[in-house]
Amino acid sequence: MRDTPVRDRGQHQPALDGIRGVAILLVLGQHAPTRPLIDGFVGVTVFFCLSGYLITTLLVGELRTGTIDVRAFYRRRAARLGPALVAVVAVTVVVLLVHRHGLTAGLQHHGALSVGQVVAPAGAALTYTTSLFDWAGHPFGTYDYFNYTWSLSVEEQFYLLWPFALLWGYLSSPRRFVALTASLLGVALALDLYLGLSREVKYDPHEYFGTDTNAVPILAGSLLAFVVLNRWLTRTLRCLSPWALPTLLLLPALAHHNDTFHPSLVTVAGTGLTLVALIGVVTSPRGTTGSFLAARPMRWLGERSYSIYLWNVLARIAILSALGRTVIGDLAWIAMVVVLAEASFRFVERPLRARWARRRETTVVVPGATTVQSA
Repeated sequence: MRDTPVRDRGQHQPALDGIRGVAILLVLGQHAPTRPLIDGFVGVTVFFCLSGYLITTLLVGELRTGTIDVRAFYRRRAARLGPALVAVVAVTVVVLLVHRHGLTAGLQHHGALSVGQVVAPAGAALTYTTSLFDWAGHPFGTYDYFNYTWSLSVEEQFYLLWPFALLWGYLSSPRRFVALTASLLGVALALDLYLGLSREVKYDPHEYFGTDTNAVPILAGSLLAFVVLNRWLTRTLRCLSPWALPTLLLLPALAHHNDTFHPSLVTVAGTGLTLVALIGVVTSPRGTTGSFLAARPMRWLGERSYSIYLWNVLARIAILSALGRTVIGDLAWIAMVVVLAEASFRFVERPLRARWARRRETTVVVPGATTVQSA
């Protein structure tokens, strides 16, 4: 097989944008004013699993050319995530400061918010530490206005360490490092199963927000990247590939079910379903599942999923305040989210990313990246 050139974001497959589209639809199903999907937070699990796969593919590809440019990696992450996050945090801070004496929708805090109560969670959002406060049982008084950034925190905490772990372990012994990753995944899985099966606590802070309890999907996606890049278990992957579409259809069913007392079990189930869907896409990108996910509407959602994720909560709070939990509210909310996300994507997110690409355009060769696809 010929080596496949992959740009600095890793090999682009349109169907992977479609998986992002599925993830954001699940999240929106939970965040909608009428909340049709009780367990829509499984969409975050889908994001985590896909992210683990993509980022590990990128970093291993760099390793195969010599080493990982850690500073360039973090600069890319900052250029990709920072501008849109700063924009939504700035707008939210202004809204809270202007209306902090009369704003109650979406807040469990009673009484006016102080300036410190507004600025502190904004700082946590920008430094990717929201999840640590939630995990410790010390959520901020602004609650929904910034709390959605917990998932960004978990992801960035993982990637703060992952490049160094790959440099330290994978470069010297890939098989040993993969075995270590599988062991860590086993520990995280055991923790999630223990928490999910041993008790019933509604949105326990550790179980829901913990970096360790959310490690399962990120590690699972990373492990899949190792398997695909090293051409391991190709026959097993081909056997699982036909199940991609059924598992994709099971994700909304899982999100619709009310399991708020066992979020870690939803994380485990969502990880398994996402893995099979990912396997179907990477092994048969032109198959039924890959073609569906690569369709223009799914790609549109996937490309804008980050902006949608950032802006949908602020829009939700505004709609709840104006229209309440109604179907009309749902429709107005969708329209508002589309406008805000499209504006953010076009005028904030994409221009900064394009400017970075022009300045730092590089090509990374990932040997065997399409081996399983072509097998």
